[in-house]
Amino acid sequence: MKSIRFFSYFLASSLITSSACAGQFVIKNNLSASSSCPNGNTVTIFYSGTSKKINPGSSSAPINGPFSKMPGLGIQVNNWYWIQTPAPPQKSPQNPDNSGAQFTVSNSCSITEKRPAWFGEGIQTYLIAKVSAAIANGTCVITISTNSYTDAVTPNCCAPPIFRTNVCTGPYGKTKTGQPWPPG
Repeated sequence: MKSIRFFSYFLASSLITSSACAGQFVIKNNLSASSSCPNGNTVTIFYSGTSKKINPGSSSAPINGPFSKMPGLGIQVNNWYWIQTPAPPQKSPQNPDNSGAQFTVSNSCSITEKRPAWFGEGIQTYLIAKVSAAIANGTCVITISTNSYTDAVTPNCCAPPIFRTNVCTGPYGKTKTGQPWPPG
């Protein structure tokens, strides 16, 4: 009888923990505040028809999921990166973009799927940053942190033509860090 009570308690505790993280998420921006681009390394999240900006070293207020099915949670790193494919290779000016990707997160707080962003031409966030998920105090915390390509932005953080200043004129693929583009 004691083992049945223990099993019932264990099962009930797991269900409570699982359902707590199924609906409650915090997004943590662990990117450096000293970015390669002015005002860079901010993160914008997209969910349920809304967006929120998170500064480096900060976390979002708790948000409600679930994010277990696409479109899941959209995560964008706000730096100027070359797009995945040049537009076209010899065209000037070139058109950089922010990163972007869609993530699904299971009820047990693990990233189950990642896809390119539903809109835009930016490089996938998961190629220029590490995105992970873990439970902390019953909440699913999704953390965006630096990888070797986070600072591989366009030279001088040149911008798309719409900005009219510091416009990227090429060559496509040249990065501020000298790393080859696109990452793979």
